[in-house]
Amino acid sequence: MAKKKTTHQPPAESDETAESEGTAKKLYEQVREETVEKLKGAREKRVGELIDDTLEAVKRHPGLGVIVAAVIGFFLGRMFRR
Repeated sequence: MAKKKTTHQPPAESDETAESEGTAKKLYEQVREETVEKLKGAREKRVGELIDDTLEAVKRHPGLGVIVAAVIGFFLGRMFRR
């Protein structure tokens, strides 16, 4: 039995696609600007302030803190394995 060859053709761009791309670009720019501002603030802080902020964030979101610590520990373990 012969198989039919089907080719996948991408759908033509519609107004909805264009709108969602515009929305995605706006969201990307907003997140990028917020991140740049946070990084600038982090560079200006002292180590003690960064530790205090990190501890406060872990107190507010302990599950996320455990996950981040596990990921960091995994990658450090991989880097320093003999």
